Amino acid sequence: MKKRFFGLPKNIFFLGIASFFNDFSSEMVYSIFPAFFTSVLNSGAASLGVVEGIAEAAANLFKAYSGNLSDRTQKRKSFVVWGYTLSTFTRPFYILTSTVVGVAGLRFFDRIGKGMRDAPRDAIISLSTKPEELGRSFGYHRAMDVLGAIFGPLTAYLILSYYPLKFNIVFITAFVIGLLSLATLVFVVDIKNHIHPSKFGIIKSFKQHSTKFKFFLLSIFILSMGGIPIAILLLKVESIGLAIALIPLFYMIYNLSFSGFSIFAGAVTDKMGARKTLMIGYLVLILGYLVLVYSSSTYLLVIGFFVLGIFSAFTDGVLRVLASQLSSEELRGGALGLVSASNGLGILIAGIGGGFLWQYFNPATALVTASLVVAFGMFVFSLTLINGTHKGSW
Repeated sequence: MKKRFFGLPKNIFFLGIASFFNDFSSEMVYSIFPAFFTSVLNSGAASLGVVEGIAEAAANLFKAYSGNLSDRTQKRKSFVVWGYTLSTFTRPFYILTSTVVGVAGLRFFDRIGKGMRDAPRDAIISLSTKPEELGRSFGYHRAMDVLGAIFGPLTAYLILSYYPLKFNIVFITAFVIGLLSLATLVFVVDIKNHIHPSKFGIIKSFKQHSTKFKFFLLSIFILSMGGIPIAILLLKVESIGLAIALIPLFYMIYNLSFSGFSIFAGAVTDKMGARKTLMIGYLVLILGYLVLVYSSSTYLLVIGFFVLGIFSAFTDGVLRVLASQLSSEELRGGALGLVSASNGLGILIAGIGGGFLWQYFNPATALVTASLVVAFGMFVFSLTLINGTHKGSW
């Protein structure tokens, strides 16, 4: 991998471009889901929660296996290509469906695509980069993700502003942009290594882990149950009387805050440790929920989604750090898979339960209940300090 583009290895540069176009495309669709559900599908938070819960659970559960499978076959690019292709080709089919079941099926395959590609893609990035440049390479890739996550909702907002309720235009535009992502992958080449994956499967590896790690998994499951999907939270925009075309803008605010605080959160992790960083992140989530509970104006709602972005910045990636610190090297792959599985199951319950409470009771009930679940999850997480032993600061 001697050829470089703008100082980056060829694979890193083009995977970043592919990620930009894919996130541009996917976030366009995701940002309009709340409006699409209420105005086209004539559905509400309960259905949206079920769809998002199933979709995100599928992504996390599949992610738990895809990395190991790609290691065994040594054909990581195939997983990346098929993952992006599956996600991209779901988008135009939203035009043809007018039922929640149809949308659920498309969203499911979209997220399967994400679960299929993420771990193999990260493996290609790490294998294409010198050890001393790993931070820079992953940082560039994350930055391209963020750019796509900002441009996607902004484009969706502009389309719906000029063409109210013309969701088909958004879906077609997202599909075309997704094709650019696939075209970029032509320039990516596979990288093989000679390290054999752990002989332990994900489920079998569970028994090999320490008590501390098992408490950690339980706490992640509970904390995830308190994480109401952002798509449901965006329904708050419409509930205070704002135009549904504005929903993508609030999602963009969330993404801007997420990206803006990510570097700061990384510095906090290095200084204070991953455990304290995660605790701070979930305290911020509770604060964000409380702001949304009392949001009756545009300004408070902006603050609420801004705070939620800070929560994501302080928790995204920290779980993987903790899993690495609490597991032995030979069980590392299985450990990361178990974390994804625990997180996915928790998100499934959060989507179904949060959506039900939001629609059939009220948003405040859903948000307060989620806050209590998060608080309990933080208590269980604190038990990892007194169960088992671990060398090193975390």
